[in-house]
Amino acid sequence: MQAQAFLDNLQPPQVPLEVVQAYAEADYGLRGEWRRLDGERDQNFRVRDAEGGAWVFRLCNPQEDIAVFDCQVKALAQIGRTAPALPVPRVRQTRDGAEIGTLVHNGQSHCVIVLSYLPGAPVGATRLAPAQLFEVGQLLARLGKALRGFAHAAPAARHLAWDHRQVPGLLAHVDVLPADQQARARRILRGFASQTLPKLEALRGQIIHGDVHPYNLLIDDGALSGVIDFGDMVYGALVQDLANTIADFLYVGGDNPRILYEITRGYAQVTALEEEELAVLLPLIQTRILMAPLILLLREKGGAATAAYADLAQHAFPLLDEVEALAPRLVDEARRGANFPPLRNAPVPTASELLARRRAIMGERLYMFYDRPVHLVKGDGVWLTAEDGRRYLDCYNNVAHVGHANAYVAEAIHRQARTLNTNTRYLSEQSIAYAERLTATLDPSLTAVVYVNSGSEANDVAWRMAKAWTGKTGGLAMEYAYHGITDAIDPFSPSNDVAHWQAPHLRLLPAPDDYRGPYRRGGNDLARRYADLADPLIANLQASGHGVAAGMVDSAFMTNGIIEVPQGYLAAIVDKIHAAGGLFIADEVQSGFGRMGSHMWGHQHHGVVPDFVTLGKPAGNGHPIGVVITRPEILDHFTRHAPFFSTFGGNNVSCAAGLAVLDVMQAEGLLENAATTGAYFKAELKKLQARHAIIGDVRGSGLALGVELVRDRTTLEPADHETKRIANLMRDEGVFIGTEGVLGNVLKLRPPVVFRPEHADIVVAALDRVLARL
Repeated sequence: MQAQAFLDNLQPPQVPLEVVQAYAEADYGLRGEWRRLDGERDQNFRVRDAEGGAWVFRLCNPQEDIAVFDCQVKALAQIGRTAPALPVPRVRQTRDGAEIGTLVHNGQSHCVIVLSYLPGAPVGATRLAPAQLFEVGQLLARLGKALRGFAHAAPAARHLAWDHRQVPGLLAHVDVLPADQQARARRILRGFASQTLPKLEALRGQIIHGDVHPYNLLIDDGALSGVIDFGDMVYGALVQDLANTIADFLYVGGDNPRILYEITRGYAQVTALEEEELAVLLPLIQTRILMAPLILLLREKGGAATAAYADLAQHAFPLLDEVEALAPRLVDEARRGANFPPLRNAPVPTASELLARRRAIMGERLYMFYDRPVHLVKGDGVWLTAEDGRRYLDCYNNVAHVGHANAYVAEAIHRQARTLNTNTRYLSEQSIAYAERLTATLDPSLTAVVYVNSGSEANDVAWRMAKAWTGKTGGLAMEYAYHGITDAIDPFSPSNDVAHWQAPHLRLLPAPDDYRGPYRRGGNDLARRYADLADPLIANLQASGHGVAAGMVDSAFMTNGIIEVPQGYLAAIVDKIHAAGGLFIADEVQSGFGRMGSHMWGHQHHGVVPDFVTLGKPAGNGHPIGVVITRPEILDHFTRHAPFFSTFGGNNVSCAAGLAVLDVMQAEGLLENAATTGAYFKAELKKLQARHAIIGDVRGSGLALGVELVRDRTTLEPADHETKRIANLMRDEGVFIGTEGVLGNVLKLRPPVVFRPEHADIVVAALDRVLARL
């Protein structure tokens, strides 16, 4: 680009004041007290009329394309429509209703724009307090938001020296700088042209003000009162607006990290910034600072008066020194202001390094998956990515029920967290709506909802309610069950420590396992025969004085090896509990939300109506939430002396996550998917069973499947060591599965319910290869 491109349109018009005044009165009906104002390219006046109104009369540079002025008045008109509260000038029309007038002097036409004069004075050299800088960022973002969608041909076609897109042209004129500054200027501009400029095209772009600096920002009695001078509007990356403003507010010796942080923070509160935008923010700021001396020296060379900007140019290189010295901190402050964590310049730790640190801080007894633990860094649907970049198919984790990092759920959490998050002692639309959505899927008797933070807490509260309702203290659970970690619920979880389990007030029901239990598949009346095993246990509880307050069952019988219980078994157990005066707690943490395919809830799969339904893990797709659903009279009895309350239970964000999970399930047909994909998956596993003798049984429903491994199909000797080895080998194949069962010989296949047949094919093929290697 030739130097002339930077020198055009520099000299403001020099039309005599009396000519301007005569024109203003004739075409605008404007007369009063006139005072000259500074202008880089235009001839400007402030006019106070007889009625006390104040106006800016702008006689535009005749060398500038009229489209540039048309763009300005149309932009102000859009702001007036989209953000009428924004303090920007309003256009005064001519007597004929035109937004742009025309003054002809000495045969040359000049465009005229008359704007309302805003109160206050330019911020100028005034040092703003942090709260005011925050307000600057907010105002800038509001301005960008008001211009969103504004379209005009002029900004895109315009060659404005201050536009970062003109940096390649500026490079040719670095020799106007003092000799000791030229090499540094070339380094900065070349780096920007080669590394940053190409990235701008991939960022959010629109028409921007481009010049909200301290002399275009007004302040009145300590409050920002206006943004003026829309003469430098260009089409560019949205982040250029932020960078230009920050650069123009930094000063030598100032608390520049704080200035950058507050402006960025204010901006991000209105318009969230993207990480890719933050990555170019500092180069944009540095280049803007450098532009000042370079462009102003070029203009002096062209004969333009630049005295008003001399201070800006004089301090540019000392300011660049400070910015470069503070670069890492400035980057982190920008990220912090935009609600991103600081950059970690240290290398990503290896799995072995993390393991050593974990042992040091979380104890020597590791409870982790696989002989070689995996360091995960990212999730996406049914895929998990490790720190080395390898992707693993997740066929195990039920917490991310509708997929890891589900965008719809994550956005619901993000949106609600930025709006409000408080407790249920205030009215909360989210908690009420979520409770209504949940109870609509259950038996009409279950309409009372209590919120907590986890499945463990939900089971704990249900157990407390059951004891309060019945006046009894005894309970029933399945052998090798798991229901949580609280002091009251740990006894209901013998799988936590089988060897040392003891709970005088509990009795454990034998698992109704028709594969290796006392009553085998194909026998008669299996449901009744297994259910009758509860009779002596109930009698013993009654004889001991505990009685039966409640029985608690996981409807998928997950820890028992994901067994397919005889139909009618659970209904019979519930009948026996009720007959003994107790209540039934259906723990749906693992079996609920459509996992079993046939119904939304596992207890519905068994045809029973519980007294309590408890929810956890999948409810928030990883966001902590627990729910107890019961009959209203049970809840009322429990709270008759004092209300039950959990500070975080039912908070706005957790319930927003829960609502989003239900939305995704409905929109994507995930209940149906669990049924169809689960049936396909199970059929393919049965084909493997026909080829590999180690597979003794394939069972389960929906996407809760178990593969029991045996060394001998006749003796059913459990292949426990092989099971653990297979899980590790599957990890090496890029597939995550789990192990389960009291004998440790069941492969646990329990993926997110977005799991599809093509994913099942990957698991089956990998398992086929692994079994062939045993």
